[in-house]
Amino acid sequence: MRAGKSVAKMPRAVCVTHVPHEGPGLLGEVLAAAGYGLESREVFRGETVPFDLGPSDVLVVMGGPMGVADLGDPTMPWLAEEVSLLRERLARGWPNLGVCLGMQLMAHAAGAKVAPMKDTAGARVREVGWGRLDFHGTDAITRGLPATIEVLHWHGDACELPQGGTLLASTKLCPVQMFRLGRSVGMQFHPEVDGPMAVLWAEEDADFVRGANGPGGVAALQAGSALAAARSLAHRRRLLAQVIEAVTA
Repeated sequence: MRAGKSVAKMPRAVCVTHVPHEGPGLLGEVLAAAGYGLESREVFRGETVPFDLGPSDVLVVMGGPMGVADLGDPTMPWLAEEVSLLRERLARGWPNLGVCLGMQLMAHAAGAKVAPMKDTAGARVREVGWGRLDFHGTDAITRGLPATIEVLHWHGDACELPQGGTLLASTKLCPVQMFRLGRSVGMQFHPEVDGPMAVLWAEEDADFVRGANGPGGVAALQAGSALAAARSLAHRRRLLAQVIEAVTA
């Protein structure tokens, strides 16, 4: 290299994680393939929220069992910090990805309501397991994909569509499963999860699974996850690649 010649800095994708078993998975692989230096911030272990990210870096906020209702909990000060960072980056038009909890924090930062899911009688509803996801309209993020794909669902809260957002996907139980807001995308479902990860989640979060799917829910989810992850892999990988392409264009 000639003296004085600068080397282009690789853009970063920093994944904020909230529990040990909810990492970026397939999303991390796709980000690396797209040329991003992948970093993890385990805020639950005391690592800092990445306020140092620039306009070409991607903030990725992953899932977790906590929710917007836990904002203000002194044991989780990083939740409010993440909302503050998301709000700043949304205002600047910088790229962000939110998965499950990450999508809910993004929606909250954008002024949309986030609340527990309930049925018509007012009882709590949870959406847990491999199931269908229905796309809406036409968007570069969903091009080349069928109208319905299979993904893993794992949530009991849901958000409204932020003002100015574009609805990209829904399920019967959850009308807002995916949205695009400028250069940011929120996904309520979990396209990043493979079979072994789903089996681990069912073990780590067994009470939540049983609350959604009954006493046999854990065993059923674990038994079916390997096949479900394999048959949905190509669609999930394409979706994630097109999400990253869209937010970083």
